[in-house]
Amino acid sequence: MNRIVLKQRVLRFFFAAEIIVFTVYYIFGSNGMQEMIQLQKQQQEIEVKISQAKCEVAVLNKQTADWDASSFCKEKVAREQLQMAREGDEVYYIA
Repeated sequence: MNRIVLKQRVLRFFFAAEIIVFTVYYIFGSNGMQEMIQLQKQQQEIEVKISQAKCEVAVLNKQTADWDASSFCKEKVAREQLQMAREGDEVYYIA
C-alpha cells in the first residue's frame, strides 16, 4: 500500500511540474503571451504611421491637383518658396 501512495505522489508531483513548466512557457516563451502583446502594440503603432502617411499623401495629391488647376498656385509657390518676382515688382525683405 505504501508503494502505491508513493507512486501516486510522484505522479502528482510530475503532473504539477508539467503544468507549471507549460504555464511558464505559455506566458514567457518565445511565442508566448508577452510576445503576442508586444507584437500587437507594434502593429498598432504601424497602423498609426500608415494612417498618417495616407493623410500626407492626400495633402500632397491635393497640392498637385491645385498646381495643375491654376496658375495662381504656381505663382504663389514661385513668390513665397522660391523668392521670385515678376519684372518690375519691388521686393521688400523684412528681417
